Amino acid sequence: MSRFLRAGMIRDRLDDIVEASSMLLRDLDSGNEKAKSLALDIAEMAKELREFICRWECEPLIYTGRGTTDEVISALDALLSAAESKSRRARRVQD
Repeated sequence: MSRFLRAGMIRDRLDDIVEASSMLLRDLDSGNEKAKSLALDIAEMAKELREFICRWECEPLIYTGRGTTDEVISALDALLSAAESKSRRARRVQD
C-alpha cells in the first residue's frame, strides 16, 4: 500500500469551487455588492491556484506517512540523489 496520494483531487475540487462561486454569483441579488465581490474573489483564487498546479510537469503527490515535512523532503532528496548516482555509474560502465 502506497503512502502517496495523487493531488488531482485538489485540482478537481478547485474546479468545483470555481463552479459553485460562479453559481452563487449568478444567484445573488444585484444589491449585495459585497457578497458578489467575495464570490468573484473566491472564483479567481481557485482559478489561480488551479493554473499554478497545472503548470507543473507532473501531478503533485500528498504523502500520508510518518515524519515531518522536512524529514520527508530530506529522505526523498537522498533517494533521488542515490538513484541519479547509480544511473551515472551505469552509463559509465556501458561506455
